[in-house]
Amino acid sequence: MKYIYTESDCPKCIELKEQLKKDKIIFIERHSSRIKSPEDEADREALIQASTQNLILPVVVDLESQND
Repeated sequence: MKYIYTESDCPKCIELKEQLKKDKIIFIERHSSRIKSPEDEADREALIQASTQNLILPVVVDLESQND
């Protein structure tokens, strides 16, 4: 599953969401504030990803399905 961490007033975030919708890619949008207080595996991965890109949004996390 693809998770994207965004802010409502972030132009790059809006652009990414529009592109994913256009490409019919399913994603779960999460507010970027979850990165500061991770609640689950996706949030923890987002924290790592955000730190590698100097906390610049959007942050994209791809988690493989573990229900196989």
